[in-house]
Amino acid sequence: MNEPDYHIRRLGSPDPVLPKELDAVQRLWAHDDPFDIEGTDEVFAEAMRQILKWHAARCDYYSDWLRRNSFEPSMIRDVEDIARIPFLHANFYKTHTIKSRPDDEYVMTLTSSGTTGQKTQMFFDEWSMNASDKSADTQFAYYGRIADVPSDFMMYSYEPAPGVNTGTLRTRQMMRRYAPEHDLEYALKFDGRSHEFDLFGSIAALRRFEKDGCPVRILGFPAFLYFTLERMREMGYPPLKLNRDSLVMMGGGWKGFADRQLSPEEFREYVEERLGLPHTCCHETYGAVEHGVAYTDCDRHHLHVPIYSRVIIRDPVTLEPVEDGERGFMNVVSPMNTGVPVPSLLLGDMAVKHPAGSCGCGNDAPWFEILGRAGTSRNRSCAIAAAEILRRR
Repeated sequence: MNEPDYHIRRLGSPDPVLPKELDAVQRLWAHDDPFDIEGTDEVFAEAMRQILKWHAARCDYYSDWLRRNSFEPSMIRDVEDIARIPFLHANFYKTHTIKSRPDDEYVMTLTSSGTTGQKTQMFFDEWSMNASDKSADTQFAYYGRIADVPSDFMMYSYEPAPGVNTGTLRTRQMMRRYAPEHDLEYALKFDGRSHEFDLFGSIAALRRFEKDGCPVRILGFPAFLYFTLERMREMGYPPLKLNRDSLVMMGGGWKGFADRQLSPEEFREYVEERLGLPHTCCHETYGAVEHGVAYTDCDRHHLHVPIYSRVIIRDPVTLEPVEDGERGFMNVVSPMNTGVPVPSLLLGDMAVKHPAGSCGCGNDAPWFEILGRAGTSRNRSCAIAAAEILRRR
């Protein structure tokens, strides 16, 4: 079966050219250092002014939203003012469609969940899709996680299929570019109607990859990897010894398996025990389809804020910004998306942000911890949909 076209950026390809009225956005994405927060504060503020004007001029709903909140783009004088931008909650995009471009200028529509329940539909034009990919590419390059050695890929994510456009599926496909492909296996296989977890196929693939001796790249939902390794242990298989240049890159969380969830530290220890890989081979990504900017952790396993966004933590009651070190709702701000008005987005995740220079890994950008999702809801994430697949076994 031919894979669908996910409009994935070629590594190193030039950025699409934006109109002159968005030249600061263009300059921000052209900056060499993906974590030079202090050095990009000025251009970031200018890019936010530009993207707010852009959406207000092209989307009546968003223009009215700013007006009803007594806000004008000119109020962004410096980066400190971005906290004043009226935010929209991520759940808004599950029930509303707002756009700032004609329909024929969108190249990709991504959804946030599985086959049932409420879904976000997020629309990407050529610039926004490219910019999202580049936000990941530059961070992977910064951390030295792009390789030229052929690798085996174990995908604990959805196998590509017609009409399946979840954000997490596309993200894992995009990450296949970070090493030449020697072999490929999907854990969540498409059977013509839906995706099913192929547990024994996953076990066979991991054993085959150990025998191959190539570096292995394990990408996707951590729960599926954990349950695979647990079944191998129950079946009496000894721990695997994968190539030490392998990379475990998990994302999407354990939603739906809170009772079985390991802490990040416990998960890394488990991976070392069962796969023979040190904690420096085990990492995580964070993202939201409504936001588009990628986040990946450093060697101390902290998620640093890249230059393409700024993170604000808001008090759960007042929604006012809180100081570093205090818990609250995560508010992400970015000028990335030129197709949909999402300059300031309030997520359902509780988080805490730490100040610049406090990590100690050599990356001086601020970093944040995700503490969990606030409250409960009927809304389903990709991880919840995946968890239901696992329970069907």
